[in-house]
Amino acid sequence: MGPQIRLRADGVTPAGPTVWAQVVKGGAFRLDAAALLRRNAEEYGDLVFFKALGRPVLQFNHPELVQEMLVRDAPHHHRNLVMQKSKAVLGEGLLTSEEPLHMRQRRLAAPAFHRQRIATYGAVIARYTVAMTGEWKPGAVFDVRSEMLLLALRIVAKTLFDSKFDDEVYAIAAAVDSFQGFLPLAFLPFPELIQATAIPAMRRIRRSRELLDALIYRMIAERRADPGDRGDLLSMLLGSVDEEGGRMSDAQVRDECLTILLAGHETTANALSFAAWLLAGDPEVQERLGQECSETLGGRVPEAADYARLGLAERVFAEALRLYPPVWVTARTAAEAYEHRGFEIRKGTILVAPQFAVQRDARWWPEPDRFDPDRFTPEAKAGRPKFAYFPFGAGSRQCIGEGLAWMEGTLALAAIAQGWKFERVSGERETMRVDPSVSLRPKGPLRLRVERR
Repeated sequence: MGPQIRLRADGVTPAGPTVWAQVVKGGAFRLDAAALLRRNAEEYGDLVFFKALGRPVLQFNHPELVQEMLVRDAPHHHRNLVMQKSKAVLGEGLLTSEEPLHMRQRRLAAPAFHRQRIATYGAVIARYTVAMTGEWKPGAVFDVRSEMLLLALRIVAKTLFDSKFDDEVYAIAAAVDSFQGFLPLAFLPFPELIQATAIPAMRRIRRSRELLDALIYRMIAERRADPGDRGDLLSMLLGSVDEEGGRMSDAQVRDECLTILLAGHETTANALSFAAWLLAGDPEVQERLGQECSETLGGRVPEAADYARLGLAERVFAEALRLYPPVWVTARTAAEAYEHRGFEIRKGTILVAPQFAVQRDARWWPEPDRFDPDRFTPEAKAGRPKFAYFPFGAGSRQCIGEGLAWMEGTLALAAIAQGWKFERVSGERETMRVDPSVSLRPKGPLRLRVERR
C-alpha cells in the first residue's frame, strides 16, 4: 500500500488544529475550506481531529483510511449534514436518502446508467459540443464556465428527458443556480424555517423549485400518458421494477430527476472548465491532444465507439478531476458510536475524506500541483493505491452517473480539441482561484481565448 499511515495522537483523539490555530495560522477566516483540509493533512497526519462551528470533525487523509471510512465502516454512517437537511428541497433522491430506501432507489435507477445505455448518449454529447463550438469566433474571449454550464445542461436535458428545452434553457440554468443556493444553508440551524422567510434569496429559491417541479412533473405526466422507451433516462426510471414488482412513484421519480439535473450538470461543467484552463496553460499537452483527436476522428464528430481510442482526452479529464475535483470532499455523519483504530468515534461526529487533499498528496502524486495527464497511463496507475484517487466517491454511494461523466468529459474534450485550442488572456488569472461550495467551482469568471487549430 505504500507509505505507512502517519498517526499523531494523545492516546484519546488524533491530533489536529485548535480553533485558535485555525484562525491565527490562516484557517477558516483566510483560507478556503479545501485549502484548510489540505493544510490539515500536511501538518497533522493522516487522521486529523478538529471542530468546525462547534461540531467534531474527523478527517481521513490516507487511502487505507479512506477505504475504511467509505466502504468498511459505511454501515455506521448516515449521509452528511448538508445532504440530510437538503431533503427539504431535493426530496428523497440518491443524494439524500438513507438505507434501505437508498439501495432500493439505486437498484431501480441502475439500468438507466448501464454501459450499453450510456453508449447511446455519445452522439448527443458530441452533437451538442460541436453545436457550441460552431458559434465560437477565432480570437474570442469569454467565460468558459458559462459555456460549459449551458452545454452540460443541454446534454442532461436531452439524455434525461429526450428534450432540447432550447426556449427554456436559460430560465432552467438560472433556476438550477439559485436552487443550489439553498444547500449551503444546511449548515445553519433550522434551514427549513430560513427557506420559508420572505427575503429575496429565499423567494428566488421557491420560484426555482416551482419552475423545476412543474417541468419535471409535466414530463412525467406525458410519459405516463404515452409510455414507452424513448432512449432517455426518464424512460428507464419510469419503467424500472424492483424485486417485488414495485415501481417508483411520481414523487420518487421527481426526486431522482431533480438530483440528476442538479448534480449531473454542474459537476461535469466545472470539470470541463478546469480542464480547459489547464490545457490553456500547457500548449504541449494541448497540441498532443489535438493531434490525437485529429488522427482518431479524421475530422468527423466523435461517437461512443471512439471513447476507448481517445486515451489522452480521457487522461486530461482524469487529471482535471484530480487537481480540481468538483466533489472535493466526501462527508458522512456517524449514526452511532463505534471504535476506529483505537479511538472512539462518537455519534454525530462529522467524517470527511477530502479528495482535494488526498489527490494532491506527494506520496502518491509527485509534484502534486503540476498538470500531468500521463499520471493516468496504465503503467503509472499500477503502483498507486486505489483510494489515492476517488473523484466519484466509493462504496455503496459511489456516483451512479460516473460512467456517463467519463463519456461526456472525454467526448466533449475531443470534439473541442479537434478544431480549437484555448489560450490564457494577458491580465487574467494566472493561478486558479476556487470556490469550494457544494461543488468545487472556479471563483469568478474563467475567461479564456479560443483559436482554431
